[in-house]
Amino acid sequence: MLTINRSILVKLILAFWVMSISGIVIIALLAGRVSSQEFNRFASEAQYQDLIDNLAKYYAEHGDFGGAGGLLEAAHQKAQGGQAREFLVTDQAGKILLSSVQKLPSGRPSPDLVNIGYPIVVRNEVVARLIPMRPPKDFTEMASENIRRINSSLFFGGIAVTILALLFGWLMARNIIRPLRELNAATQSIAQGDLEKQVALTTRDEIGTLAASFNAMTASLRRSRDLRRQMTADIAHELRNPLSIILGNAEALSEGVLPATPETLEIIYDEARHLSRLVDDLRTLSLSESGELSLERSLVNPAEILERSASAYALRAAEKGVTIQVESAPDLPLVNVDMERIGQVLVNLLDNSLKHTPAGGSIRLSAFSSGEVVEISVQDSGSGILAEDLPYVFDRFYRGKQTSGRVKDGSGLGLAISRALVELHQGRISLQSEVGQGATITIHLPVAHNE
Repeated sequence: MLTINRSILVKLILAFWVMSISGIVIIALLAGRVSSQEFNRFASEAQYQDLIDNLAKYYAEHGDFGGAGGLLEAAHQKAQGGQAREFLVTDQAGKILLSSVQKLPSGRPSPDLVNIGYPIVVRNEVVARLIPMRPPKDFTEMASENIRRINSSLFFGGIAVTILALLFGWLMARNIIRPLRELNAATQSIAQGDLEKQVALTTRDEIGTLAASFNAMTASLRRSRDLRRQMTADIAHELRNPLSIILGNAEALSEGVLPATPETLEIIYDEARHLSRLVDDLRTLSLSESGELSLERSLVNPAEILERSASAYALRAAEKGVTIQVESAPDLPLVNVDMERIGQVLVNLLDNSLKHTPAGGSIRLSAFSSGEVVEISVQDSGSGILAEDLPYVFDRFYRGKQTSGRVKDGSGLGLAISRALVELHQGRISLQSEVGQGATITIHLPVAHNE
């Protein structure tokens, strides 16, 4: 992985370098070309501008160039670097109007030569063109020297910019690679089982977001690991108790220490049944959480579910001195549920409430509709649950360390199974409770729609 990171670093540096060099070369070529053209144009125009102005002024005063030969002669005799200049003045058709050329070739000047001549403009109209036949040699050399200096400046400037681009690219690439290397090291640590590794958040860009997601993932993995360990320990504990009782009594019976009385056999039978229920609960929870538990759905009135559950627990509640009340809104919409599975949820909730509601207390079952949802609640006047335990009471085998004792009691699977079954019906389950004020568990189920 280190080799890959280095290759990324090299690629990033090369990318910055190529982009910088490409930009510099293109700009240099364009700048050199434009500078050369503009400089030549400016130099040429400045060189002959006085003569053009004088010829235009003469034409404006006289209407032709008949006596303007002296202007060409003056320019011809005026030397720059010891080189004389010769000129032609032609009309737009190429006809020669004036000339200071000593050996004028026969015929008219070529159209190309006429086109490069400098226009003589009078009252916004081109009346003739000035054609220099022998430009000053040393002036051209001076212009070439200026161009060479410009190109040299561009070249050394390009080298400086390239060095800066490489330095900037290296710094940026290093800043990008450093958190990636830390993420790589943390990933290798997790692969080796170290879930305590965290990545420092040094940036707020995409890499920083990736680091934050990585830290959240490791926190989730740690919690899953801790829950798995706790669940394994709890399952072992829950299985150990009934197995110990069964094995102890069976061994005592086989050795003749205990007589084979109905009471002894009933103890073994009860513990075996407890063990069977625990295994069934674990299987139900596993199937429901994996989505493999089949449902036999039908349209059911929520009030019917409440009545059946209340009737099933009426005798047990009366024996304990607890009152069960049923309250449902009229004309409740139907829900499409598996009656047996939802009944199992309410049995778990009622059993839990009955265990922790003292004599003289009450349990209220209610059903109401809220928009597209039917809410079925089980409210008791029991001991309640501490606030720090509320987020975890639906976790399997969860038992609060500092609770009123309510969460500690039982195997810890009832509420976990209830949540899994409700979610299997595309619903959700919620809990509200205060210590000493009882608890209210609400099942939220979607309303059935006629297709």
